[in-house]
Amino acid sequence: MVKLFLCEDEIVMRDGIKKHIDWEKEGIEFAGEASDGELAYPMILEIKPDILLTDIKMPFMDGLELSELVKKELPDIKIIILSGYDEFAYAQRAVSLGVTEYLLKPISPAKLKESIRSVAEKIEEERALGASEAEWAKEEQAERLALERNRLFDTLIMNNMSASEVLDKAKEQGIALTARAYQMTLVSLTVAGGSAYSFSESRNRLKSELESEIDGKAGMVFFDRGINGFAILVTADNEEEADRITHKAVDLIRALLEKYSDLEYFIGAGVVVNRLSEIRNTFYEASRALANRFLMEGTDERVVFAEKNRSGTSGDKEARTGADEGKAGRVNIEPVLDSESPHKAIESFLRTGTTAEAEPLLDSIFSAIGEQNINSLIFLNYLTMDIYLAMARFLREIGADISDAGRDCGDINELINSSKSAEEVREALKKYLVKVLEIRDSTSAKKYSRLLSSAVSYIDDNFANEDISLNKVSSYVNISPNHFSTIFSQEMGKTFIEYLIGKRMEKARELLMTTDMRSSEIAYAVGYKDPHYFSYTFKKTQGMTTKEFRSRGKSGSGEGAV
Repeated sequence: MVKLFLCEDEIVMRDGIKKHIDWEKEGIEFAGEASDGELAYPMILEIKPDILLTDIKMPFMDGLELSELVKKELPDIKIIILSGYDEFAYAQRAVSLGVTEYLLKPISPAKLKESIRSVAEKIEEERALGASEAEWAKEEQAERLALERNRLFDTLIMNNMSASEVLDKAKEQGIALTARAYQMTLVSLTVAGGSAYSFSESRNRLKSELESEIDGKAGMVFFDRGINGFAILVTADNEEEADRITHKAVDLIRALLEKYSDLEYFIGAGVVVNRLSEIRNTFYEASRALANRFLMEGTDERVVFAEKNRSGTSGDKEARTGADEGKAGRVNIEPVLDSESPHKAIESFLRTGTTAEAEPLLDSIFSAIGEQNINSLIFLNYLTMDIYLAMARFLREIGADISDAGRDCGDINELINSSKSAEEVREALKKYLVKVLEIRDSTSAKKYSRLLSSAVSYIDDNFANEDISLNKVSSYVNISPNHFSTIFSQEMGKTFIEYLIGKRMEKARELLMTTDMRSSEIAYAVGYKDPHYFSYTFKKTQGMTTKEFRSRGKSGSGEGAV
């Protein structure tokens, strides 16, 4: 039987809860009560209830403080909080503490009873599932939450939802995005001697550490961007606080990375912006700072902060170099001598860069070369051809041709001979760069199609192994788990765990119809360590018990199938 403990300082409310619910009928033992958290805490440790029902505002020790203490000692306890405060800060902290239900007063006895019954049923289910299978359920939930957070990040960058919609999406994930200042930091990460796609246990451990140290702490939100690395969004009350938190985050990331000699990294921090809709701008500036890694090869610098006097918008013409006047001007070779040849940065970028970094990289290249040179027609044409040849060489390396890009982007000779402005040349080169990346990714997609086919074959052959997991399959095809999860769900239309459960249920149905094996034997045969969890999963996914499924098969066949 499920045991419940009640903590409520209002005696009328406490007596009302006790008397208006038939605890025995609900299959719940009313195990004890207290008027505040300080009195309740030692009683809870002694009684060890399954459910704690507590008010949030009480003298001596409130419900949140009590919940935090109890969770440390009894991590499996389910907590239902009653609150007269419809404030997101309370709900957010409740979510971070692992509170199961957050109910607002006043609440009817029927509604309260419904919530308690729901939590009690969840406890009974978990008991039936067993500890190991509860972990499986957590893994499934974690995969779904990761995909939802990726979608939220894309929404923030594309700015394709209203502010209220974005805030609602974030709230569903327990993320507070309401702030007066925002700042984005991007971390590029590669495995030494490998590629951004490679499987790495070090990367997995680093991700776990970063999530633990950063996510939800001091206004920081952590995003795992797969092959594109990590992102940290800082929310703060003012620009100074945002900048301080960002520097703290960067220092923390560098300290953690010191432990991983097999991981190569670069960090770019954006400018502070003041609106939710401007997060895309701080992302652009962080991408611009990150793009400097292609211009700084051979140096030990691993962190770049965006210039604070920049507007943070990609369309700021004043922040761009190049004008229509003076195009036959003199060349100043000093800035060129002090910088790497553009084609080297482009060649490096095309191997590991992203489309979001194409424009920031060109901005950095044009800025490094200097306005006087960009205003020279001769130098502008040289720069255009230097970058064009770098793209052509790269495409040849991957088995493609520059003409594939030219069909969509225009003839390079026309670009050079038509005396375009620096701004027009920049836009044309950006279009070329993005197209070359699309060709690169399309070529990679064919490779990943083969890898995905290999992964699916591996799952189909090994679904009955109880220790099969996302990490094991991604390791088999040598792709990082996060990236594998993303491409698997995109290509297959379902998550890895959904596919795996589907294969197990398909085999279970076959065994139920074609053998006289008991349900427990079938459970082991399709990869479940706990027959109870197998039965629960079968009913949940098939809409009936194994017995009902087999009986329906017998009545439908007319031949007494077993």
